[in-house]
Amino acid sequence: MSQEITARSRFTAMMNRGEKPYGIFVSSIDPAVTGLLGNAGFDYVVIDGEHGRNDRGHVENHVRAAGSSGVVPLVRILENSPALIQSMLDVGAHGIVVPHVDTAQDAKRAVEASRYAPRGRRGMCPACNSGGYTMDGWIERTREADENIMTIPILESRKSIENVEEIVAVDGIDVVLFGPGDLSADMGLDLNTDTALLMDAWRRVFAAARAAGKYVLAPTDFGFDEADMLIAPMEYMLLHKLARSMVAEHKASLRGTGRRNKGDSSDG
Repeated sequence: MSQEITARSRFTAMMNRGEKPYGIFVSSIDPAVTGLLGNAGFDYVVIDGEHGRNDRGHVENHVRAAGSSGVVPLVRILENSPALIQSMLDVGAHGIVVPHVDTAQDAKRAVEASRYAPRGRRGMCPACNSGGYTMDGWIERTREADENIMTIPILESRKSIENVEEIVAVDGIDVVLFGPGDLSADMGLDLNTDTALLMDAWRRVFAAARAAGKYVLAPTDFGFDEADMLIAPMEYMLLHKLARSMVAEHKASLRGTGRRNKGDSSDG
């Protein structure tokens, strides 16, 4: 049987208790990374099919690793495409993170693609990972999937911020992701130095979500920590940061050893 879809019910319960689900982007095509991060205690992973190299086969392997380690597998797709959404849900993703959602109509299209007919436009197929390769209990399982699959739009343009009140009002959108990267580029800002200039946009998104009874997801380390859900940077970036720190510490220790050895030398 397929893995039970629990994303919406699990995260909503956590947030209602005042907890902040904590996740991380996964760019690697190796499913062992998802298993490792799940065992480390992350609540969810966002398997990256937009900027990462993960295709449909890679995502299915990540989903299986997520199932064995208890972490919720979400997928960031390349574009707001019904075919891509169905494809990733069929291999077992518990939710879809959709880039460049600028309008309520964009959000509705993504939600419709993530729900089975007649509630949406997702095609039915039991002969896949999410379908469990059986028709047994099909109607009940599709209802449960529709209730728990998450469709998370990324708000990452000036237009999306202008339309945020309409986007969060869309039925089927429970969480929106505030995307400071592309938003800063769209505003002509430097994300490294101009984060403070994004705060008006952040406050508008946060207020709109609160007014609509919805939740906000945001990346860590940029000052948006009042978000309901948080996500760490890409695991490759963390690995690179750690590696640079290790190398710098090693070289510093060698320089210190060299100075001590030079000072300890004597002619007598």
